[in-house]
Amino acid sequence: MKVIQICPVCGFPAISVKEKAVRFNLNDSLKYKIESNLKWSICNNPLCDCSYFSKIYIFKISDLIKPLFFKDFNDNVPICYCSDLTRGEIKNAVKNGQRTIDDVQDFAKKNITGFCEERNPLGKCCRNVFLKTISDSLDENNLN
Repeated sequence: MKVIQICPVCGFPAISVKEKAVRFNLNDSLKYKIESNLKWSICNNPLCDCSYFSKIYIFKISDLIKPLFFKDFNDNVPICYCSDLTRGEIKNAVKNGQRTIDDVQDFAKKNITGFCEERNPLGKCCRNVFLKTISDSLDENNLN
């Protein structure tokens, strides 16, 4: 049976993440707190200040090196953490006729991939979020 972790700050369900995502995304001054025997989760609530947590530690959004795309909706927030491709750059590429992930990456000259397990705060591929951002940008500009 899979146990769903609950954020200790807001009580929302959380997402399990691998230690390497926590280690990469946490400010250097806090990395000493990462112990390999701990299970890590990330709070899924966009309104909560909690980022990662374990049974011992709770980290805030401000403890991370980059903002979380699902908690910060500004244009300067990365959607693709591998190449540091931001929401605003995706919107700009869509405005300029790009419609696919490859086209957006080529337009922005940011096409580093393959480091999702570590660089993406969720430890997962950004493909679905990237596609959703393209779709939202098309809707925003009435380009569908």
